[in-house]
Amino acid sequence: MNIAVIYGGDSCERDVSVITAVQTMKLLNKFAYRVYPVLLGEHGGMFMPAHADDIRTYIGEKADVGEAVFFKGKTLCKSGRFMRRLAEIDCALLCTHGGAGENGALQGFLELCGIPYTSPGVEASAICMNKLTSKSVFAALGVNVLPAVKVRKGERERAFEYARGQGYPLMVKPARQGSSIGIDMAADEEQLRKALDVAFEFDGTALVERALTDFTEINCACVKYGQEVLVSSPERPVCWREFLTFEDKYLRGGKMSAPGREFPANLPAPQREYIQKSALKVYSELEMKGVVRFDFLLDNASGEVYLNEANTIPGSLGNYLWTDKGIDGCRLADMMIEQALAESAAQKPAYRSDILEVFGSGSANACKIGRGHL
Repeated sequence: MNIAVIYGGDSCERDVSVITAVQTMKLLNKFAYRVYPVLLGEHGGMFMPAHADDIRTYIGEKADVGEAVFFKGKTLCKSGRFMRRLAEIDCALLCTHGGAGENGALQGFLELCGIPYTSPGVEASAICMNKLTSKSVFAALGVNVLPAVKVRKGERERAFEYARGQGYPLMVKPARQGSSIGIDMAADEEQLRKALDVAFEFDGTALVERALTDFTEINCACVKYGQEVLVSSPERPVCWREFLTFEDKYLRGGKMSAPGREFPANLPAPQREYIQKSALKVYSELEMKGVVRFDFLLDNASGEVYLNEANTIPGSLGNYLWTDKGIDGCRLADMMIEQALAESAAQKPAYRSDILEVFGSGSANACKIGRGHL
């Protein structure tokens, strides 16, 4: 079976994507899969590095992006003086984080090519990439979210008006970024002004929401396999900061996680049940597939739990959240590929009609269609 591992792109999370892909390719090499690495270029294009599963390939000034490739339908081809067909791709395993690789654009491209893929679909990916849209959808599904306001770059006064009514502290986030990129907390007007400056460096729209002062971050994941959606045990990242920064998640100790973790998280039964049921509800209602990690905030003062965001392609594909269920990274990748192939095969055939034949015949019915009787 031919598997395209797609990663990279122009997202701020490009390096994290490369790490996820390298980890995943090493896992897939243990199976009878033929792995085709497809690195999305920082400035467009697709490439196939020669030593794709070696992290050193991507480091330094001489980083090897490899030979240019492209998709012609389901066929992966090598560019050059003469086009060469490399393989018919059976499934794409997505290791893209952020940007066009996670917001539905890549998913839509793969659907046009007819290639099954392992992440949620176009609609769910687009919803979850936008923190404002996803907050509205989560709330509509009856899941608790923190109150917030949308602030465009030219409408900063909305943030200050919200602050006067809501009070401080506030969290400021770019609307369409992940991994805590561009996020900061504001305790007063001056800090709010600076936090908006940072957020607008990454997105023309920001989210300003009420910040919790005493809270615990809790992660929980879902993955569909067959007709069942499996829900992971909750995890509690352990951090000395008020919230996890990009550096906390990826640059301390060289690991794709927080400095420490409690897994499974030691939670009271009501909170644990609420987190798992909420994750399952959102995953199921948005008809997701692949591994999706849901990040919650537990207000230690009130005991209330809020869904913060959904990561449709989490770092390391969230494989660390399944170890207590006996599912390692190899098995998880295999499950995701199996599910993507099964759902693709089960898709309903396109509706066909004889409109073109009728229209082309010059008949009376064709005249009616032409006058707007569709």
